Amino acid sequence: MLIKLSDIFTPNSSKKRYSKETLLQLEIKTEFVEGLAKSLKLLHLEETSTENNLCYAFNGDINLNYKLGLSQSDIRNHLKATLQPIEYNIETDTIQFTLPFV
Repeated sequence: MLIKLSDIFTPNSSKKRYSKETLLQLEIKTEFVEGLAKSLKLLHLEETSTENNLCYAFNGDINLNYKLGLSQSDIRNHLKATLQPIEYNIETDTIQFTLPFV
């Protein structure tokens, strides 16, 4: 699945070029996470603390085959692992999402 960076991130300003580190600090669009979760038949999860939570169903480290939900943290972790340490143009560059990825 090829996805444009501007479909994932909300830029801070009219800035077009971002390093990997700066890109990962941008806000991830809720609509993107919701759409991806829907296509994977998962729940969209708001960021919540799992501290003192004995249920592993929403744990971010769990295998995709057992996951019930997808969050912005899941997307950010995937991007952190797959983006190259280069400069990106948020308006024109795309990335390949290979599923399952979480």
